[in-house]
Amino acid sequence: MQVQDLRSRAAVRFLNKNGIAAAVSQKEITTTSNYEDVEYPKGFVGDLAQFICNTGYKQQKWISIGASIALCSAVLGQRVKTESGMRCNVFINALAPTAAGKEHGRRMIDRILCVAGAENIIAGDEIASDVGIIDQLSHQPQLIYLLDEFGKFIRRTSVGSNPYLVGILEMLMKLYGVSDGTYRSGWKKTDHENSRKVIIQPHLVLYATATPEQFWPTLNTDLISNGFLNRFFIFENEEETPIEQNVTEPVIPPRIIEQIKELYSLPVVPLGSLSAEPMPLLVRADDKAKALLANAQLYWREKSNEDNKARDLWKRANDMTRKLSLILCAANFTKERRGQITEVEMSDAIRITNKLCTNASNKALEYLGDTNHERFLMKLYHKIKERSTGISNRELSRCFQSVSASYRSQILDQLVEAGRIKPMKIQNSERISKGWIALDD
Repeated sequence: MQVQDLRSRAAVRFLNKNGIAAAVSQKEITTTSNYEDVEYPKGFVGDLAQFICNTGYKQQKWISIGASIALCSAVLGQRVKTESGMRCNVFINALAPTAAGKEHGRRMIDRILCVAGAENIIAGDEIASDVGIIDQLSHQPQLIYLLDEFGKFIRRTSVGSNPYLVGILEMLMKLYGVSDGTYRSGWKKTDHENSRKVIIQPHLVLYATATPEQFWPTLNTDLISNGFLNRFFIFENEEETPIEQNVTEPVIPPRIIEQIKELYSLPVVPLGSLSAEPMPLLVRADDKAKALLANAQLYWREKSNEDNKARDLWKRANDMTRKLSLILCAANFTKERRGQITEVEMSDAIRITNKLCTNASNKALEYLGDTNHERFLMKLYHKIKERSTGISNRELSRCFQSVSASYRSQILDQLVEAGRIKPMKIQNSERISKGWIALDD
């Protein structure tokens, strides 16, 4: 038996196993490209997002909301917590096509923090090693990294890479989980004495950018099952040509600078306290907000119990919403004015979480596979499924120019054998050509 036959059979089993391909409907796949229904959250986070969006040369409303959340999370570090002790540290990944304006949010975060006098919490735009992260946090336990080319970063830090890079992902996950505790490094002998790094309540925020084509193909089941991917808030805008905006160099409004200064000046340790540890302000949720959250939890439980490989992405929806509602509420605080999480903040947090998790789980199902062969098979299948009236061989060739015709033909045969597609004739203005159409689930 030839290797190709073995791979064909494995591919068919992969497609049929647990109904992975059939679990994604056309409606679910296409929802991510419609951003007309995106609303800014209420309060300062929404005001800041609107400013970021309006000052970019491309209109990126959804991604600007992610940038605003990351910035507010960074300045609120070690200052606020929920009733359960949850902190507001977040990892955010902004995805948009090349030259679509996704870099603007990253630049504005840097610029606003510098103008507001909080430049010292900017960790930089690259991570060299896990040890480097700890060295920075030991001097400044409240940091934000502003990373570009995040898809390439994931590939570099995957298993099999340089050992100094492989430890980065594990360290990021560890620090994400101890934001309400203490990180202790291993003992290290230096100058005839043993020492180690101890960081109390480390607050690490990531704001990364990438193209969808660069990021999603890096997915594998390990990144989902080990909890790395579902720690991220993935704000994606797939629009190839977002609205152009005739803008001048941004002038940051004084009210935004003043509010960032207010947030950054909130005490880490209450005045008069003898404690050397951070004592964040407790931010409670009112009864209406708790009722909204309880209702949303029922939906998330259903999604996390679905029989597909992307279900783990819904298992942190509860945590994501709690963090978001905390940020949306606390971003309006001043030294004199505090408040509770109300149904307004909770409703916005739930709406954003559902949109993020729906898109991430759909894309994971679209690209998920344990091998490059399986990932390409899924990608080709969903490209055909996107065209409800069918797609011609010529169009497929243009979409996958880097793939040989023989390999593409082999994949198409496997999809036919699995009952996912069937051949068809497509009539155009010049001739009838061979094409393919996805079968109904």
